[in-house]
Amino acid sequence: MASQFNLYVDADACLRFQLITGNGDVLLTSKAFNDEDAAIAAIWSVREAAANGRIVDLTGSVPDDHPAS
Repeated sequence: MASQFNLYVDADACLRFQLITGNGDVLLTSKAFNDEDAAIAAIWSVREAAANGRIVDLTGSVPDDHPAS
């Protein structure tokens, strides 16, 4: 099964979406949106950012097998 975005109405009657992995795990849950168009626009933004986004490690940790700089 491929990953998917599920668009749904939460308990406060706001729209949210979740990114579900291929094995069914929830990878992320969005903020609340007032309308479907805004939620769908955000899904497109997440898709674009995920495809083009850099990974920035702000933890300051260095993996054990990585030489310290």
